[in-house]
Amino acid sequence: MPNIFNRLRRRDSLASSQAPIVGGAGETPPVNQRQTSSRNWGPRAQTYANNMSRRSSSNRRSTSQRQSAAEEGAAGAKEKREPAGLLQPWRVIRLSLLSSWINVLLLVIPVGIASHPAHFPDVAVFVLNFFAIVPLAKILGYATEQLSLHLGDVLGALINATLGNVVELLLGILALVKGEVEIVQTSLVGSIIANLLLVCGSCFFFGGLKNNEQVFNAHAAQSYGSLLAMAILSTILPAAYNSLNAKDADLKSGLLTLSHVTAIFMLVVYIAYLFFQLRTHANLFSAIPIEDRKAAAQKPKRTDKDEDKDGEGSPAAETAVVTPAASPINPATAAASQDQIVAIEEPANAVEEKSNEEEEEEDDEEEEIELTLWASLVLLLITVGFIGVCAEFLVDSIDGLTTSWNLSRSFVGMIILAIVGNASEHYSAISVAVKNKMDLALGVAVGSSIQIALFVMPVLCILGWIIDQPMSLYFSPFTTVVLFITVLLVNYIIGDGRTNWLEGLVLIIAYVIIGVAYFLYPKDMDTSSTSLG
Repeated sequence: MPNIFNRLRRRDSLASSQAPIVGGAGETPPVNQRQTSSRNWGPRAQTYANNMSRRSSSNRRSTSQRQSAAEEGAAGAKEKREPAGLLQPWRVIRLSLLSSWINVLLLVIPVGIASHPAHFPDVAVFVLNFFAIVPLAKILGYATEQLSLHLGDVLGALINATLGNVVELLLGILALVKGEVEIVQTSLVGSIIANLLLVCGSCFFFGGLKNNEQVFNAHAAQSYGSLLAMAILSTILPAAYNSLNAKDADLKSGLLTLSHVTAIFMLVVYIAYLFFQLRTHANLFSAIPIEDRKAAAQKPKRTDKDEDKDGEGSPAAETAVVTPAASPINPATAAASQDQIVAIEEPANAVEEKSNEEEEEEDDEEEEIELTLWASLVLLLITVGFIGVCAEFLVDSIDGLTTSWNLSRSFVGMIILAIVGNASEHYSAISVAVKNKMDLALGVAVGSSIQIALFVMPVLCILGWIIDQPMSLYFSPFTTVVLFITVLLVNYIIGDGRTNWLEGLVLIIAYVIIGVAYFLYPKDMDTSSTSLG
């Protein structure tokens, strides 16, 4: 390209030297050709410059037309998609079934429900109902996400955790009426540990694999930490009281009284927490803006060493610097080159703007409301009902499972039953964490643990007081230490309001170590409050 302009400049210089005298005698054309207008240069250069200018203008017009057409198409598509309501049951079913490929396992639900009345082996009943809960958990997560779009992230997470814990509350009531205090206590503590370590760890790990770093509301995390510390206090005090040197009868009576009084005050704290979260200080639990989440999620592309190498001693950088006064520049050449630069920068800017618009459109698609408020709520309640039925049959097969696989009841209650009972929270929290909605994921995982510790556990303790069952807040020293270390580790990780995949891996490995410890737990030891003293 420079050779062409050099030939054109030499030709035009020769033509100007042979041009006739325009003015009076002695007047000659200017020698310095840089001072002339671009219209005095050769026709080929002028034609090239005009073509480049027209091409740049057409690129700008086509880019703006594409953007306007895309905006109009997106607006029209959004207007056409109306949320499915209760009067459109088939559309609601279609949207919920097609929300994930894992819903193929829904075919296991009728077999799992029929396995218990048909007197299948206990191991078969356990396995079938376990896999039946998995797709139900996915549909529950879909319904909760749709419901949170109507009610907000905070209230959506609260509803998810509450309805998820309804299953554990019903199972706890049934087991407590039958006198299975050990199963009730171990399943409750196991649910707290599973939510804090396994669910939170999975959210941090899988969300961190897709995003460089994820941020969430630090004020909400600190409030969660204080409530979890309150829950630990309610379990440490009964364990410390049980270590006193007193008569067994007085010790047992005093321990039950201390547990009942503590349960009442824990319910007061839980009610105050709901009022604080939803009314007086709802702004403290608001989600982090999407701009901040995207900025933290971006992975670094270049290091400081690479920038130093490019900026210092780079041959390309040295040869790229051109001094304007080094050589005469044809104005037509400068105009054509400028048009070239504009034409090159225009597509780059268009691509960058298009990528940003595509990201915004993806976020809008992710947050699109597909179900109405009542349709989401009805779908969520029906799903929770199916989960409750499958979970009840699963719990009934635990005795045969422990006999067939030679497992302790503590391991089944702390690990297996806790994982199954929290399958809905587990899947829904991970799905929103991968979408970089860590505030909602943390509200589901940690909020569920808080509700179990401050609501479900005190309610069952008071219910045991009413029906004369020795349900207390005392756990074995081993379980108390495990619960204390779990809360301490989680509070340390979520305190700064930022997380990554390594912190999630730490929580998952901690849960695996605890699972191995309970797998080796002696089978003849009782961890419930029935073995006081």
